[in-house]
Amino acid sequence: MKNCKKFALALSVLIIFSVSVAAGVMSVSDNLPFILASAETATDAPETATDAPETATDVPETTTKPEGTTVPEEPTLPEEPTTPEEPATTPPTTEKPEEPTAKPDEPVTPPQPVKPEIVITGDAINVPLLKTLQLSATVKGVDKQPEIKWYSSDTELATVDANGLVTPKKVGRVMISAKAKIGSETITGYYAVNVTTPRNFIKSFLETNQVLSYQYSYVDDYYYTNDKDCWQDDFGFARIYDLVAPYVLMEYDYSRVFFTYEGQDFMIQLWKGQYGLLFYGGEIGIYSKPADGKEPSIMTFYKKPAEEYWPNIEMSLYHQNIFGEYEREFTRDYGKYWWCTGFKDGHLRIQEPANELRIVGRITLPEPEMTEYFVQGLRDCGFKEAGAVENLPIDHFYVDGDDVHVSWQDISEAENTMGIKITGAALFFFNFFALMLGMLLMLGMGSLGLMFLIFLI
Repeated sequence: MKNCKKFALALSVLIIFSVSVAAGVMSVSDNLPFILASAETATDAPETATDAPETATDVPETTTKPEGTTVPEEPTLPEEPTTPEEPATTPPTTEKPEEPTAKPDEPVTPPQPVKPEIVITGDAINVPLLKTLQLSATVKGVDKQPEIKWYSSDTELATVDANGLVTPKKVGRVMISAKAKIGSETITGYYAVNVTTPRNFIKSFLETNQVLSYQYSYVDDYYYTNDKDCWQDDFGFARIYDLVAPYVLMEYDYSRVFFTYEGQDFMIQLWKGQYGLLFYGGEIGIYSKPADGKEPSIMTFYKKPAEEYWPNIEMSLYHQNIFGEYEREFTRDYGKYWWCTGFKDGHLRIQEPANELRIVGRITLPEPEMTEYFVQGLRDCGFKEAGAVENLPIDHFYVDGDDVHVSWQDISEAENTMGIKITGAALFFFNFFALMLGMLLMLGMGSLGLMFLIFLI
């Protein structure tokens, strides 16, 4: 019986240990008092024991005891209270009430009446000679169309009849105006018309293409160089060119304006005169070279400057007619150039000096300081400053902000080469007639004539 008690004790220890390990909740040392108590009560208990369930729970497992045995229970830990999740709530959106378009106490401003104006329309602005242009005019802002009267700014260039039909007379730019009387007020509309020469194949080709960098403009009927793409920009310029020009049938006046800016010596030169036997015209160009502090000589070469130094230029050429009045021949529109040119076909009555030509220009340099140096250079050349740009006197300039307006006619550095040319022409004709005479003598007198001809040569 004693051995049975030991066996029961060992079996109880083994069962409790297995349950403790499986549950993973308590250690052997924690259950030792319980095990010993179970062993002491087991002496009077039957020899069978009920195994504890082998499932692990949060509460320690207990074995079935005989009646009368009291097993202390482990206190049950209260569960951690869980905070109930608050339901996701979206804040209520309140619609913004529409603002009233006008406050009740504010008066509504009535729409302003449209101011009457004349609008002129036409199919073109360039009208060749021998063609006509029909213009129409509409007065906007009125209930009933009033009577319209037509006018031309220069009837020598173009006329306009009572129905708005424009008839070109002469190449140039003319302003056609339409006037109407609305109540006590007279309103005016304008339409610019360019009278051009009749189109032909050669001029039309030169209008869109260049030959030796030259192109043609039907507007004002003139030729010009495309300075953005020309072979001349690789040759620069020096005074030697101007000195040689008269001997290759290029008779022109010129004036050179010098100044130094940002380590560069600049030269802005103006030309006007006869270019060969077929053309006359004018030019404005800008050139530069590294500053060296020396006076330019006839062989001092200037190059086309960097584009950042190119000015904006507008140039108009005027030609004196036989009545002494100066008429505009053409205008190169305001734009960025390093070399602004224009040439008309024709011949001057007096080539040297070329005072029957006048250039009126506007030059805008890229920097105000550069403009100041240029203005001083104009003074050094003999130009005088005018008080207003309107009716700018000859050989004067006027500064209007960044623009320098120039009127140039008489100031010139060109040498008078007429005496040299007359002497050269006389020598040419003398030698020509002497040569003809020698040939005649040679034919009539044989060897004697040949000897005379050799003597002349």
